[in-house]
Amino acid sequence: MILDSLLAGTILFTSFAMRTPNVEPNPYDYEFSIGISKDFFHINRQWERELGNKYVDDIVWLKYESNFYLKPEYLDKESKSVKYLKLDWRKTLKYLNFGFTTRSDDEDLSTYTTFFSGQIKRTAEINKWTITGSFDGYLVPKDENATFGEILEYETVFDIKYKLTENTLIYNLGQFNKLKGQQFYKAKIGLEFKL
Repeated sequence: MILDSLLAGTILFTSFAMRTPNVEPNPYDYEFSIGISKDFFHINRQWERELGNKYVDDIVWLKYESNFYLKPEYLDKESKSVKYLKLDWRKTLKYLNFGFTTRSDDEDLSTYTTFFSGQIKRTAEINKWTITGSFDGYLVPKDENATFGEILEYETVFDIKYKLTENTLIYNLGQFNKLKGQQFYKAKIGLEFKL
């Protein structure tokens, strides 16, 4: 009974993408992703080949969201050379939250910096459609001569879902990120299965 209530509403998801390589004569690039998610946790692994090199990308997070937003997250995106452990701790007001993020500075996850961060997130449901958009912004300290554009890092996400059946959805996910000196984006279509 306890397991049933924990798994209720849990989503299993997968996606596969393939494209011609940016540089010929490399083999086709691909990405295969599987994961499990719910409002308060997310686990995702992606196997990827880009420009002939193979990578494994992992993201794991837990989230508590009420009047206070607390989200520990581990990200290891080998394909973009971005790896960190972070904790967002923010005050929530309706669809906004603002406060601080503490994030690792190095690949060994041994030194940390705390900086201002915030999020705006909106969701709309129209018939069988669910549309979500969010923007997380981080003001990461650099040297004293750094411009606003240099200290601003962000994670921008849009997610459009269409309910095929009561427990099956097709989704279009887009992400535009600037994190730890790297800019990268992703757009994909996949399937979600609710348990």
